Amino acid sequence: MRIDSCRKCGIELTIKQNCSICNETIKFDCKKCHFESEEQIHSLCRLVDMNHRPQISEVA
Repeated sequence: MRIDSCRKCGIELTIKQNCSICNETIKFDCKKCHFESEEQIHSLCRLVDMNHRPQISEVA
């Protein structure tokens, strides 16, 4: 799991949201200055969420 520092104040970011498919962290926030990172979208998880079965070439 990747934890970054806040770009505004340098404090370690906390987990705000996890992916509903793979449970990896997709969004962080800062408790000190309330900075919120952009959501990191997982392409394959998005397809699974939309009931799309990926082909072998998409997974590799």
